[in-house]
Amino acid sequence: MKRILGLLIATALFASCNPTSTKNQSETITDVAALKTIELHVTGMTCEGCESTVKKAVNEINGVTSSSASHIKELTVVSFDSTLTSIEEISEAISKTGYTVVGEMVNLDKPVE
Repeated sequence: MKRILGLLIATALFASCNPTSTKNQSETITDVAALKTIELHVTGMTCEGCESTVKKAVNEINGVTSSSASHIKELTVVSFDSTLTSIEEISEAISKTGYTVVGEMVNLDKPVE
C-alpha cells in the first residue's frame, strides 16, 4: 500500500513539474508580412544611458522583436509585429521616457551599430 501511495505521489509531482505544451502550432507562427522595421528620428538622447532608456521602453512593448538606438545619429530602429503593436504605440513609449520622436526616417537601409 505504501508503494502504491508513493508511486502515485511521485507521478503527481512529476506531472506537475513537467507540463506538456498544449499550444497550437498556429499560435507560435508569426505572419512574416506583419513583421516591420521602422527607423525613428529621436531627439534629446545625449549618451549611452539615454539609448538604454529608449531601448528598454521599446522592448517592453508586446510585439517588439528587437530595437537599437544611437544618440549620435538621433536614430532608433525597431522591428515589430504590426498585428501586436503600432508605430504610434512605439512613439508614445519613447515620448514617455522624455525624448522626442520627430518622425520616421526615410532611406536608411542598415541598422544602427
